[in-house]
Amino acid sequence: MRKFLLGLTAISAALLMSASQGDSFETSKQLEIFTNVLREVQTQYVDEISPEEAVGSAIRGMLSQLDPYTVYYPEDQIEDVRLLQTGAYGGIGCTIQRVEDKIFISSLHPGGPAHKAGLHVGDQIRSVSNTSTTSKTTSEVSTLLKGTPGTEVTLEIGRYNTPPKTYTFNRADIVQNPVPYYGLRVDGTGYIYLDAFTERASAEVGKAIKDLKEQGANAFILDLRGNGGGLLMEAVKIVSFFVETTDTVVSTRGRGGKIQDVYRTQGRDLWPTGPVAVLIDGSSASASEIVAGALQDFDRAVILGQQSFGKGLVQQVHPLPFGAQMKVTIAKYYTPSGRCIQKVNYDRGEDGEREQKQVSKIFTTAGGRPVVDGDGIAPDSVLQSPYYPEAVAALNAKALDLKFAGRILPELDSSIGASQFRMSEDLWNSFTSVLEEEEFEFTSIGELQLKRLLADVHEMDYITEADVKSWMAVLAERRGKVLETDKDAISEYLEDYLVSKKYGTAGTLERGLQADEVVIIAADILHQPSTIERLLSVK
Repeated sequence: MRKFLLGLTAISAALLMSASQGDSFETSKQLEIFTNVLREVQTQYVDEISPEEAVGSAIRGMLSQLDPYTVYYPEDQIEDVRLLQTGAYGGIGCTIQRVEDKIFISSLHPGGPAHKAGLHVGDQIRSVSNTSTTSKTTSEVSTLLKGTPGTEVTLEIGRYNTPPKTYTFNRADIVQNPVPYYGLRVDGTGYIYLDAFTERASAEVGKAIKDLKEQGANAFILDLRGNGGGLLMEAVKIVSFFVETTDTVVSTRGRGGKIQDVYRTQGRDLWPTGPVAVLIDGSSASASEIVAGALQDFDRAVILGQQSFGKGLVQQVHPLPFGAQMKVTIAKYYTPSGRCIQKVNYDRGEDGEREQKQVSKIFTTAGGRPVVDGDGIAPDSVLQSPYYPEAVAALNAKALDLKFAGRILPELDSSIGASQFRMSEDLWNSFTSVLEEEEFEFTSIGELQLKRLLADVHEMDYITEADVKSWMAVLAERRGKVLETDKDAISEYLEDYLVSKKYGTAGTLERGLQADEVVIIAADILHQPSTIERLLSVK
């Protein structure tokens, strides 16, 4: 079976190369060979092979030769395409998380079918319409949960200290607001969080700007942290809100480096001169980088946070027969200064081998500041979110935070707002009880490094085995007291985690408006004209 699929992949790759070179005869030849190989396997192979599985594997094999953003969506995954473009999909309104071989609900869409049916964060989804979820991936289970609005779905749910229960209800149209929260800080800074560049993104950002201006906003923070991108035109419209220029916001170049499209500002400016900061991080990609890159090139905003992801490729969705669709990379985009921020080089030479990445080039902003291409967007000032202790990562990896939330959320007082919520001593004791019940243990990074050192200690003449073991004993003792020494940091994490699960993204952002250290520093910078001038000056 594996050899067969590898053969299909090779044929697919041959089709890809011949088609890219415009050789119609070679394409027809390879298609005929492919059809005959498929027929032979269907009629002669010792085991029965599904045509859908065989051809699907061949398609995936062909696309694996390209970039990871060129994707084939069979008919049963069309809701994923709709979500990318519109922020809406047919489903039950929840996100899921796999823990070992089980699937759990990690968040609920307020007012969605799952929420209305009485499902809880932390519930285990044992089956979907009589299909067991054991050992299935989150993607496979997500496909089972999604479907045409109005269609029925039955879930078998497992809940802590409760017998399994069956829930039957209808799927619905789940619409996600691209701006789940905006608000005004006490210092007058308007804050807008943009979750995705769907078709309503610019309208929602524009609405937020107008509303915050009416409330007296004297500066703006546009938070693009965690925003993986979306529609290019929405990015162009959002840039237009903050600039007076009619210059090019972004341009695209297709096959052969030929200029494909040039996009200038769209619509009217809403905040063309006041202070603006854009927050980015390592998950800010594509359309997020178009916005950050354009405002940086225009010297219009200070870019704060961490280096962005580095995705400078443009995709289009094309329909295929029988309800399938395909997202295809058609071009690279370039910021106003002329830089392409694509970090990974997926280009291939005539021999089909991937070409080496070119050395980064230096470009200049409108004011003459140097910026480089090929490595995402570098912030004008690096702002690092505080790190939680490694015990947090360990309990998160074992989903103990999710299990704790599932047990405690139904008991929390709903009258307490997101920004006022705090971990009480009773909640802390409940959390430690969960850890004891689950027999939580972890090995620190330092211990892992010492174990590796111990394996090689015989080759060293300045460290003995006794030295390493004594250090390991010290670390083990410290690890045993982690709940005592790191209680404040772990409590802070659990506060944020419980708020995110009970109040959703909007509650988390409301809480962070006055407490998020990156937002606090960004707002402080916006109220210091000399700092802004220094960050945007030619060095």
